[in-house]
Amino acid sequence: MGRMKIDLKSIKKKKLFYTLIALPLPFIVGFIALFMGASSTTVIALISLGLILVVIPSVLVSFWEYREIKDAEDQFPHFLSDLSQSSSAGMTLPQSIDVAATSSYGKLTKYIQKLNVWLSWNQTFPKAWARFTKLLGKSVLIRRVNTIILEAVHSGGDVKKTLGALAEDVALIKDMESERKSIMQQQIIIMYIIFFVFIAVIVALYKILSPILYIQQIGAFSGISLQGGGPQLSIEYFRNLFFLMAMVEAICAGLLAGEISEERLVAGIKHVLIMVSVTVFVFFIFIFPSELSVEVSIFPTEVPIDEKITILGQAFSEGAPAAGASVSISEPSGDIISLFTDNAGEFRYSWEPPQADGEYLLKISVEFEGDIKSFSRTVIVNE
Repeated sequence: MGRMKIDLKSIKKKKLFYTLIALPLPFIVGFIALFMGASSTTVIALISLGLILVVIPSVLVSFWEYREIKDAEDQFPHFLSDLSQSSSAGMTLPQSIDVAATSSYGKLTKYIQKLNVWLSWNQTFPKAWARFTKLLGKSVLIRRVNTIILEAVHSGGDVKKTLGALAEDVALIKDMESERKSIMQQQIIIMYIIFFVFIAVIVALYKILSPILYIQQIGAFSGISLQGGGPQLSIEYFRNLFFLMAMVEAICAGLLAGEISEERLVAGIKHVLIMVSVTVFVFFIFIFPSELSVEVSIFPTEVPIDEKITILGQAFSEGAPAAGASVSISEPSGDIISLFTDNAGEFRYSWEPPQADGEYLLKISVEFEGDIKSFSRTVIVNE
């Protein structure tokens, strides 16, 4: 158990070193994915998630340290009050601390026990108390209160009265902090509402942009030409942009929530983790999965016997041509014709209908990266 505590302490001291060592790994993974042909969206997602995974351990250690200090602060007024009562009963400060070491003060208990051990080794009270203050040095409140107690000991003042007054003052400060925190909870709720609205707007914008950019790619809609001479926008660009925007919003809003609620950025880590998790979940469900768009046309739809019918189609995945997509055309006889789209995502086939009058149903399906779109078209043959 002691060995584990030493290892944890070592990790706390070297957390920055470990983080800097692991920091290049997400970029290496991203470059490997890019070299293997992954899309820029996949690369950005891998790098972003990798950076989060690298930073999270160090951030969590800082957050745990912060929570431990806050819990120690919350219990500190009770500790001072017990010391004051013991001193009023005629005990010396070392004796009062020895009694307090057997009580429970949450996270503060282990620090009090260390203080008691140092005093039992015949260390002077000022020296042991200074070491005790150094252990809790990240708490400005405890550091200031302990300095006042140490000055009272050095000056030979009435320590028990000082302890009692400090216990009341610290308890009042903690009550005021608790009241302020409860008031600030309303602001935290508002920040969460703003964040969820932002994510909803991002998803809505993406869903609106996808068909617009698809129409721009195919160049026509219902016979109306929409292609211009300028550069065409890519849905992948907006997907990457929206993802980075959402991640920045989640991190900044989470840290700001911590600053508002407890006046410490590190206190916002829990909010950051919640918001980042929501962002990743929403993007991987609603935005990152590719969506196949296909337009199929057949002409003429009514032909005399011995004439052929032309089947044309164009497939796009998230606004980019779906090159190499598998196309299957099922004839009325049950035969299946297989072909593939070209680099522009287009396919073309001349089909010879049966040599008899009637209506015939053609079934056409296009498959690309696991996404399938199916269509049915009716052809009329007459003499």
